Amino acid sequence: MKRTWINSAIIAMAALLAIGGLTPAQALDVKVSGQVNQMAMWADDGDLDNFFITDNSNSSTRFRLTGEEAMGAVKVGFQIEMEALRSPSNGLTMATENDGASTFNLNDRWLNVYFDTQFGKLEIGKGDSAANTTAEVDLSGTNVINYSDINATAGAFVWKNSDGTDFRGGDDVNNTRDNLDGALSRTERIRYNTPSFAGLTLAGSVANGEAWDTSLSYAAEIYGKLAAAIGYTDTRKRDGATAGVDLNYTQLSGSVSWLAPFGLNITAAYGERYLDIDNREDPINYYFKVGYKKAIHAVSVEYGLTEDLDTNGDKSSHYGVAYVINPWKPVELYASYRIYSLDVDTVDDPEDIQQAMVGTRVKF
Repeated sequence: MKRTWINSAIIAMAALLAIGGLTPAQALDVKVSGQVNQMAMWADDGDLDNFFITDNSNSSTRFRLTGEEAMGAVKVGFQIEMEALRSPSNGLTMATENDGASTFNLNDRWLNVYFDTQFGKLEIGKGDSAANTTAEVDLSGTNVINYSDINATAGAFVWKNSDGTDFRGGDDVNNTRDNLDGALSRTERIRYNTPSFAGLTLAGSVANGEAWDTSLSYAAEIYGKLAAAIGYTDTRKRDGATAGVDLNYTQLSGSVSWLAPFGLNITAAYGERYLDIDNREDPINYYFKVGYKKAIHAVSVEYGLTEDLDTNGDKSSHYGVAYVINPWKPVELYASYRIYSLDVDTVDDPEDIQQAMVGTRVKF
């Protein structure tokens, strides 16, 4: 599989250069853009509560450089994007205190070059793998704060027993919830995207270690807007510390979202991970959202459920409500409330976790 992809990529690159012609061209037109996304959060795990000022990991603070130029029949472009974090919401715990001296992190998100032609688009470098975001299609207008990846705002909160002790030795929301989106996520890869045929686009990518994925996406005007995607991933995971131990799993993910002309919108997502482990159930995730979007306002209610992720019989769920207002084009203000629950088979269930958030995303 890996050799086939690499050979195909070399042939495709050569063909693209031939199509575009090796004629001189001016330097690429470079643009700077990005966003700052900050919020205030209150959370309660049934034992303790706390207040935080945090970077919203749903859509984190970042800046990017992009450039593109037509070279004959070929558009050549690049994207460099860095994430700037001090106190990300996906890492908060009840033990978090004043973090004025906390470490500042600068993380690379995109380091990508592409060649775009009438025959498709070839990308190489760090960026979205083909199946990434296939479980995250969302036209509700509230995904800046609530969407299928609930771990982005609550992942590190630890479940608590009724006596205040850590549940199962310290299981957190990350252990029991996952939207099972494309497992390769954003990674070093080579990727090919077909042109759009009647709204359908096929993509495939291969990453380090022979991992690969593929996806099919669709976008159309059907009494409003309709968007959908489905992806399949083969992770080719191995245990680097133990030679010969194969941790490979495959994963299916998909989502669909419809926005009616009068503002009603419906979103659904599904994911399933196929494990090759004796006596382990395959984890499954479901996500549903209903919303209303009109002018500068958007509101939604959501429900999500992950089964069997950490332990057979686990049912980790949540309910949420969100409101977003977009008073000026580059500015969004948002508020959200969520409650998380864990239902287990063998012991008493832990306490519910509650969370309230208000914040703003400003783009530039």
